[in-house]
Amino acid sequence: MIDGYSDAAVTVTLSDSKLEEIKAQFDRVHYYPDGTFPEELLEKIDIWYTSWLGLPEKVTDVAQVPRTKIVQMSSAGANNFLASKVMSSDEAKKQIKVCSASGIHTLSIPQYVIANIVNLYVKLQVQFHIVRTEARWPSRPEVIKAAGLTEAKQTGNRSLRGKTAGFLGYGHIARETARLLKAFNCEIIAANTKGDKRPEEGYAMSGTGDADGSIPSAYYATSDPASFREFLSKCDILVASLPSTKQTHYMLTADHLAALPEGSVFVNIGRGDLVKSEDILAALDAPGGLEGVALDVTDPEPLTDGHPLFTHPRAIITPHTSGSFEGYFDSGADVLLFQADRLKAGRDPVNVVDPVKGY
Repeated sequence: MIDGYSDAAVTVTLSDSKLEEIKAQFDRVHYYPDGTFPEELLEKIDIWYTSWLGLPEKVTDVAQVPRTKIVQMSSAGANNFLASKVMSSDEAKKQIKVCSASGIHTLSIPQYVIANIVNLYVKLQVQFHIVRTEARWPSRPEVIKAAGLTEAKQTGNRSLRGKTAGFLGYGHIARETARLLKAFNCEIIAANTKGDKRPEEGYAMSGTGDADGSIPSAYYATSDPASFREFLSKCDILVASLPSTKQTHYMLTADHLAALPEGSVFVNIGRGDLVKSEDILAALDAPGGLEGVALDVTDPEPLTDGHPLFTHPRAIITPHTSGSFEGYFDSGADVLLFQADRLKAGRDPVNVVDPVKGY
């Protein structure tokens, strides 16, 4: 058992086997996956494992949870919980470490990214639409025309081989996507704030990612306009996986999209407010602009009914579902178990979210 962490609370649904693993780590585990957590137990809990919403809605003051030291969330983002009433005080920010489940989404989001790059490269979304709505076999020229492209530029399916994939943000998801894209013989480059090579931090699933940051052939700095523009000019494929912060809000502009090579594709699985939807639409329709986009996050989110991105033939829009996968909460519980091992060894938890930065 762990000194100072005798009582754990779990408010998401787990498999019986995973729940038993957690019970083996703590003196008492209070399991209430239906969300009806008893008020009289609040003051007893040292560590929580919760959904993306964080602590139960009834908790509005940190005084209600005087022993709580860690809230381990099942999500990669913690914006909603950090903006909640209970976390608004300086006392709460000092007492409670909010930890994300960053690292578990390497099981699903990289697959989503690569699948949709391939979809865009072979115009599957256009072919599916014609076949399903018209119940007939379309010709290749029809598919190209329906995609709003010219046959002269699209004589066949495009190949990933030799393409440069640029990662805007190089965390767990980007590193695993980069590792997988190398198998397609893609060149990998990355951009972060300082343009420096960094080791992977926090929780990482075995066999995934890029531990020492050695996969990219070059790094670029988003804080340096010239470096950022050079990065964009090389990206046949741009993959964005940035969190939503003051610094990333509308960070990617219309001019930045115009700097991408002709025929490039853009995939955003970070946060929608990185770029305005109007700028994406304009880039899709501009001569020599984007060939396609796959957006699991949008601005605004959700998109308003009837938004033109929904029906653009070279846009794939999904309702922020790329991070969902089978056994999701069990995988998130592995982060909790990882934290337990660290606490036993007298080490600090990982994936601690900075309440100011939001990640």
